Order: sequence, then structure tokens, then C-alpha cells
Amino acid sequence: MSDVAPPRGGAAGRGAASPRRAATTARQRTQRDAARRAILDAARELLEEHAWHELPLDEVMRRAGLSRTVFYRHFDDRQRLLLALLDEIGEDLAATGLAWKEGSGDRVEEAVRGLRELTATYVAHGRLLQALADAAGQDAEVRAVYEQLADRLVAVVERRLAGEVAAGRSAVRDPHEVARALVWMNERYLLASFGRPPLADPEPVAAALAEVWLATVYRAAPPG
Repeated sequence: MSDVAPPRGGAAGRGAASPRRAATTARQRTQRDAARRAILDAARELLEEHAWHELPLDEVMRRAGLSRTVFYRHFDDRQRLLLALLDEIGEDLAATGLAWKEGSGDRVEEAVRGLRELTATYVAHGRLLQALADAAGQDAEVRAVYEQLADRLVAVVERRLAGEVAAGRSAVRDPHEVARALVWMNERYLLASFGRPPLADPEPVAAALAEVWLATVYRAAPPG
């Protein structure tokens, strides 16, 4: 019976095909990731030049070197693209002012440093954050995400203010409302400074924020 051919698709055949399939899958995944990255990068670049409402998808895809069809393999619509861009800067936003939020050292110096860090974050990402603020006025989902971001910042500042009041270092009467006022003041002022070109000088912007925050929270003037 030596002339009987071995069954096709046996274990040996499957084992030989598996590495090829794995390599193909890995290559496809790499291509998908590269396409997504190209779209995100193109959108970020164009936001440095155009307001969000002036930015058509066709222009994003031309900058990315991809077809419009490819866009919909990664994002449902322009709002999903915007939210994906927000996800990428989430860590930067969360890390600003961390020393003051945790209260581990000199409270005045940490507050000043935190506001400088926040200003630097808006210098780097202000055009994207302006796009989110603009889209929030038109799209309920983007608005919900934007407001949740603000609420998280308010909660962090409120906790710190309440701690300062409890320790006798601040005379703030309503930590929650003062936190809301400070966070939304930051947002409006920083977007006005860095949301669209021409960008403001970061130094006086950070100094002005420090003066307002320190006078409000500690009844103090900025150091130096």
C-alpha cells in the first residue's frame, strides 16, 4: 500500500501553514496600526493649521497618504477621531500639577510649578483641546467626554482645597465651587492663549494663573 497518498490537511500540513498565517496576521496588524497612526498624526498636524470645523476628512486622508475608505476601517466618524486624539494626551493632562495635588512639599512652590506644567500642556496640545471644545458645542458625545474630563479635574482640585482648609492653610469657604471656578477659568484662559495661532507667550500666562490661584487659595502672592 505504499502508493496510497497521505491524507491532505493533516497535522503536518496544519503545522506548516500556521507560521505563514501568523506572519500574515502580524503583517496585517502592523499595516493597520501604521495606517491608524498616519491618520492620527495627519489630524494633529492639520489642527496646528486649521480650526476643527475647517478640517475636512479628505484633507486629513490626503495628508496621511491614504484613501477615505481606509478612514472608516479605524473610525466611525470625525468625532471618534477627535476622541482618539484626546485619549493620546490623557496622561499628559492627568500628570499636570501632580505634586500640588498630592501635597508632598511646599504648597506655594508646587502650585506655581503645577500651573507652569499646565500651561506647557496647553502650549503642546492647545489646538487639539480647542478642537474638542469646539466640537463639544455641536456633538453630545464629545460634550459628555469633555465635561467628564473637567469634572475629574474639579474633583482633584476640590480634594486638595478641602485638605488645605482642614489643615488651616486656606480660608476657602466652598472648596467645590472654588475648584469649579478655577478649573473653568484655566480652561477658558488657556484656550484663549493657546487654542489657536498666534500663540501667547507662556511665561506671563503661567504667572497670571499663579497670581489668581495663590491669591484665591492661600491669600498669597507668587514667589520671586
